[in-house]
Amino acid sequence: MKKVPWSEVRRLLVTRTDHLGDLVVSTPGLKALRRLLPQAEIWCLVADPFRSLVQNWADHVLSPADPLPSRLDAALGLSPRSATYQVLRRSRARYRIGYSYSERPLARLNCLLMLTHSWATSLARKPRHEAEVVAEFLEASGLGQVELKPEFPLSPALEQWGKNKVQSRTVVHFAPRWLEAGRDQFLQMVRQLAPVVVTYGEAEARLMSFPDIDGVEWLGGLSLPQWGAVLGGGSALVSTDTGAVHVAAARGVPVVVCHLPRHYSACLKQWYPWGVPAQHVVFKNGWPVEVVAALARL
Repeated sequence: MKKVPWSEVRRLLVTRTDHLGDLVVSTPGLKALRRLLPQAEIWCLVADPFRSLVQNWADHVLSPADPLPSRLDAALGLSPRSATYQVLRRSRARYRIGYSYSERPLARLNCLLMLTHSWATSLARKPRHEAEVVAEFLEASGLGQVELKPEFPLSPALEQWGKNKVQSRTVVHFAPRWLEAGRDQFLQMVRQLAPVVVTYGEAEARLMSFPDIDGVEWLGGLSLPQWGAVLGGGSALVSTDTGAVHVAAARGVPVVVCHLPRHYSACLKQWYPWGVPAQHVVFKNGWPVEVVAALARL
């Protein structure tokens, strides 16, 4: 990959519009851009629910519905997707910078055709975490060293609110994949983990009713920062392989991750909780007992 003349960049667009976990593990790149390009005015384009996460490292935060800024010196994509390359092309930035995986030939071709600076890597030949891939990509572009420490920033007041709310209990995040293994098994697990706090989002609230169970507090209706404070306020998190895993890890909380068999291999190589103690459980007969045992091992 040819080096980007970063010293010339005064107006920069950075985009990562996929899932929350993807964005969390890309925060080391956002921090590095802010630190190493003090002269640049930075726009961050992210999915609308996640705007609050990136405001610490951007002068302006955009959602996909917003118009792109004009007269950009550079536009940088932090996800290896054709949709990302299309945004970079629409930006009309002088330097359009992205990366791709050699195992995805169509995306690789689009990356080459639409961008001025492209970098390719292989997860098959060199398996590693997504945070490492993003860091390696930025360093290959000539940016400088990227410190591999994902973050989910919170104000001290909100951090304390989360600790007071959870009171060192285990936190479980309810997500649709729990139901693929069975509603009854999920409820059996939370009973065994009590006292426990179970978080859920607006979409998840429509998937099932939440019964009254001694020692189980169902907690929904939270903003993204509040949810991060709750995940960070517990003694541990139990979750399927969702963004909750990466938010909790960024807050320094140990994690038990429950995988469906078909997702286990990829998640263990590229999407495991970064920088915290973790246990991994594959859904099978008797898995609620295994989750309790995995939590004890933490």
